[in-house]
Amino acid sequence: MASLIPPALKAALNELRRVRSLKPTEGDWATYADWRDQMAVVLDSLAANLLHETDQQQARAEAEAAREQARAIRARHPT
Repeated sequence: MASLIPPALKAALNELRRVRSLKPTEGDWATYADWRDQMAVVLDSLAANLLHETDQQQARAEAEAAREQARAIRARHPT
């Protein structure tokens, strides 16, 4: 039976799972902030491939929240 999920969407979902599995501990703030930025990129890519506007908006909002979290972490830990 053929997959009903478009190949680009399936690839974006697989990449989301892959990056999510790389989540570091929050104690390593620099790596955690970088990971949140990676998640934002993946969520933006996912949004571009989702079929419904509301799902796209949610993924973009989650991407922006991840970026904001990364900025906040870096602001708390200036180098």
